[in-house]
Amino acid sequence: MQMNMQFPVGSLWRIQQPQVSEFEKKVTQTGATIVGLDMGGNTADDVDKTAKAKKKIIFLLLQELMSPPLERELTKDKPDAVLTDFATLAGCSVADKLDLPLLINLPGPISLLQAFVGMVDTSTAVNFLGLHIARQRLSTMRFIGWMNFNQMGQWGARVRAFIAKGAVVLVQTVWGLDQPTSLPPNVVVTGPVLPPAHDLRKKLAADHPELHNFLRQSEPAGVVYVTTGSLAKLHDWQVRVIYNGLKKARCRVVWSLKGELQQFLPVADDPDFYISKWTPQAELLQDDAVKAVITHCGWGGTLECMTAGKPIVAIPFFGDQPENAHLLVKAGVGELIGKIPRGDEQKPNPYKEGWMTEETVCLAVSKLLNNPSYKKATEKLMRASRASGGAEAAVQHIEWAARFGTKHLASEYLRHGTGSNPYNGVMVGILGLVACAGLLVYSQALRK
Repeated sequence: MQMNMQFPVGSLWRIQQPQVSEFEKKVTQTGATIVGLDMGGNTADDVDKTAKAKKKIIFLLLQELMSPPLERELTKDKPDAVLTDFATLAGCSVADKLDLPLLINLPGPISLLQAFVGMVDTSTAVNFLGLHIARQRLSTMRFIGWMNFNQMGQWGARVRAFIAKGAVVLVQTVWGLDQPTSLPPNVVVTGPVLPPAHDLRKKLAADHPELHNFLRQSEPAGVVYVTTGSLAKLHDWQVRVIYNGLKKARCRVVWSLKGELQQFLPVADDPDFYISKWTPQAELLQDDAVKAVITHCGWGGTLECMTAGKPIVAIPFFGDQPENAHLLVKAGVGELIGKIPRGDEQKPNPYKEGWMTEETVCLAVSKLLNNPSYKKATEKLMRASRASGGAEAAVQHIEWAARFGTKHLASEYLRHGTGSNPYNGVMVGILGLVACAGLLVYSQALRK
């Protein structure tokens, strides 16, 4: 089936030029083309400054900037369906305006959707005297939405409205890491959408021979892979703590470390460390020599680790990363690197000296390497990750949306509901206690 598809991607404009070229190459190989949108001369820095000045989440500003040029493009060449990222509200709003079938990609756990959209968490439901009672779990992400920090509550309400109208949400998660729960028919768990493991292993050997040789020389003990993402910059003391902690654990290491941070390494050319400013992560994780991963718990990387069966030492920084880290620990596939942020701090890297130490790094890594329960739990999730269909399932739902539309999946419950948040209950409880205390004081005063 041939389809005319549009894929609005709100974050592509922030990618550095070498990565843009690589992305364009991959897109061209699929037979698709990239069409740039006129952002009115606004750069990433411009939008960041405006967002901070207005105390407004960047996704809402991008909706304002992207919607007019995107509508012009979709009007000129009307697609059969629109697939957009959950953060790219312009794709949602234009698809809704032009009455086009809409699919939303969610590269995150179900708990993220529940937190911002206010969906009922049926995994907590209890049946009592014919009543079905479910509660919402307290979390930092729910608190952020409830307080509407930087208008994040408003963003969540907009996403909820599109889902209520029938938009199909493709959720890349793993049951077992995420708590199994009942979902509306238009919220579909596809599992990770990744290339076959065999293809990735062959690509590593062919395209990265030096790294491949380092891995072969590290067997059978293997290596620990360290990656902390591209957005948060490690403090100099963190570089030293991670290095010394791994030395204490007597590990061989592959470390994706920015070039300007490599100067903080205690030893520049340690033969037990393969240091590079960039590593082929998806390919590397599929290699049997990698025994554990220190990672910031971005959801894409988390899924890559789970599908490869690699336990995790979590060093999360912001946003959903701390909550993802707690999911990993709860599932028995990870350990925290030390004290971690809550996720609501206003800094990309809020860690303070003492939160993580050489000892906490060594202890966390040693647990993963020496206790087989972590590997066993991760392999269980690896098998579970394959049970939701992956890329094939995602493609099937995209084709169904293009052929049959999505309006039949509209939900009256989501349309008319206002969403729920456990902090509403907390406030009611506090007000109730205050009222009871006031009545008690008043009654004692009357007796006097």
